[in-house]
Amino acid sequence: MSDSSTRSYCDAATRRWVERLERFAAGHHTVAAFCAAEGVSLSNFYLWRRRLTRPVPAPGAPAITVVPIRVAPPPTPALPIELALPSGTVVRFPAQTRPELIVAVLRGVEERPC
Repeated sequence: MSDSSTRSYCDAATRRWVERLERFAAGHHTVAAFCAAEGVSLSNFYLWRRRLTRPVPAPGAPAITVVPIRVAPPPTPALPIELALPSGTVVRFPAQTRPELIVAVLRGVEERPC
């Protein structure tokens, strides 16, 4: 898939979920009943609701800064590398994970897909 076709697919998926969540908000169904009627899973419903309702930073709020990190071998080779991100996400890597892989994962883990 090219970058533009991926983007248009993501835009379409986002629009569908925005519309779906608007229908849910306008109705009087439970989440389970709504998901069954829409043919979507509960996990996807909650995932998209979280994605689309992330708080927007207030004007003048300090911007999130990226802090450089250095990955060094752990003192005990059997201990995993664990990163706790501000969002609450915890990412664990085997001790022998290459630093380039950790950097690549960190670049993507906190970004909104699409």
